[in-house]
Amino acid sequence: MADLRSTHTEPLLIQLAHVISGAPCKHCGGTPYTDHSATQPAQPPQGAQVVPSARVGEPRTVSRWEPEPVANLDEVGDEELWLWRLVDDADRVSAAAPVGPAPERIAAVEAKYAAATATEERVQRQIRAAEQALSLPSSWLRPSHRAAIARELRRDRAAAVLAAVQRSRVAEVRDRLRDLSMKRADYLTEHRVTIAAGANARAELTRLIDDLIDGYARLTPPPAWFRYGLGFPPAPGTYTTWLQDARAAIAARRRRATETF
Repeated sequence: MADLRSTHTEPLLIQLAHVISGAPCKHCGGTPYTDHSATQPAQPPQGAQVVPSARVGEPRTVSRWEPEPVANLDEVGDEELWLWRLVDDADRVSAAAPVGPAPERIAAVEAKYAAATATEERVQRQIRAAEQALSLPSSWLRPSHRAAIARELRRDRAAAVLAAVQRSRVAEVRDRLRDLSMKRADYLTEHRVTIAAGANARAELTRLIDDLIDGYARLTPPPAWFRYGLGFPPAPGTYTTWLQDARAAIAARRRRATETF
C-alpha cells in the first residue's frame, strides 16, 4: 500500500510544484518561487584584464575566456571606404570655398565705421548750432563772440569734409568685406549637403576608430606598432592625450590603406 500511495502522490506533488512556481505574488506581482539561478549573468573570473574603453574613457572588463578576435582589424571594408570618400568630398568642397574675412576683422571694421559715422554726425551738429547762433540778430551785439563762432564754423566745415571722406573709405572696406562674406556664405549654402555628409561621416569614422582602438587593446598581445609605437597602455593621467594620438595614428593608417583601392 505504501508503494502504491507514493506512486500516485508523486506526480501530484510535481504538478503542485509547477503551479506554485508560476503563481504570481499578490503583493508585488512577481514570481518569488521561480528558480532564477539559470538566468543569472556570468561574472568575470577573478583577475580579469581591465582595458580602458576608447569611446568613453572608462574601465571595461574583458573576460579572459572570450575568444581572440578573428576579424582582421586592419581590413578596410566597403562601408568605411564610402565614409572616407564622403570626407574627401567635403574637404575638397570646403577647400574650394571663397576665402571669407575673419570675424574679428569684420567686427573691427564695423566698429570703425560706427565711430566715423558718429564723428561726422557730431561735426554736423556743431555746424548747425553755429549757423543757428550766427543767424540770430543779437549775435551782432557781441562782435568778438560772433567772430569766434564764425572761425569755429569754418573749422567745423573743414572737419566735416574730412569726416565724410573717412566714413566713405571705411564704408567701402566694410562693403567689400560684407561682399566676400556673403559670397562664402552662398557657396557653403549651395554645398551644404556635401559638407554635412562629410561631417557626419567624420563623426562615424571617429566612432569606428574608437572601436578599433578597443579591438587592438584587447588583442593578446597587441600589435607592436600599437604597443610600442603608441605606448599602450597609457601612463596614468595621460589617457586623453594618448587617445588623441592613437586616433590620429590609426586614421593615418586607414587613410594609407584606402589609397590601395
